[in-house]
Amino acid sequence: MTDIFNLLGNSPLDKTVQPSRFKRREIEHTHYRAHIASLYFPEITRDLKKVGPYNMPVIKANKNIPIITHTTPFDRICSNGGIWNSLVIFYLNDVRFAKRLTHPWDYTESLRLYWGIIGPDLSQYIDMDYPLRIENSYWNKAFTAYWQNQGLNIYPNVTWNFPESYEYSVAGYPKNSVIAINSMGIPKCNFSVSLWLEGYRYMIDALDPILILRYGPKIDGENEDISLYLENVQLNHLRNGSKQK
Repeated sequence: MTDIFNLLGNSPLDKTVQPSRFKRREIEHTHYRAHIASLYFPEITRDLKKVGPYNMPVIKANKNIPIITHTTPFDRICSNGGIWNSLVIFYLNDVRFAKRLTHPWDYTESLRLYWGIIGPDLSQYIDMDYPLRIENSYWNKAFTAYWQNQGLNIYPNVTWNFPESYEYSVAGYPKNSVIAINSMGIPKCNFSVSLWLEGYRYMIDALDPILILRYGPKIDGENEDISLYLENVQLNHLRNGSKQK
């Protein structure tokens, strides 16, 4: 894997120069993503089948149709906030789960208690450097494949941004499977909606899913006929006055 600190050019802890708002966010996200890269465990990936020029882990098709729409955020699986008859989701700010992925085996048995899991969702921000986006896509698939090999009922979570991301975004993911897609934050501007829809259509053509588990608001133009809309935990928190995002 690419050395994360060489990509940055400076240590994310270097505070001698005040970075811009976008650079601060990139450094922040890279800092806790670095916990994954710097504590890289060969046992996570050495037995995974890889494919394509990006050497992406291969995910087997999951054709189990969920019978529920309830969701539980990953950071609540070990607390009283978890609902066993639900799907575990990673649609959170990365800082709320990335550090825990340095030791995914510690969560395998807890995750096994739930009906199913939607694969990790390390971010694909459009202002992130291209190699960092590829690396996030790699780790999303690596942890999905790892837990799939442990016998968990886990669904591929497909993410993308610009058209240049489409090829590596689908690499390793199965055709004719149930997949998951998130749209949180997308309807805030027409540009984001346009990018999301373009990538969405590419994913449909490339993967031909039997069902899409949809988290987040509906987007005009998506195929609702093959979509199962999940409970929006973040929206429920906002309606109930929660400060969590």
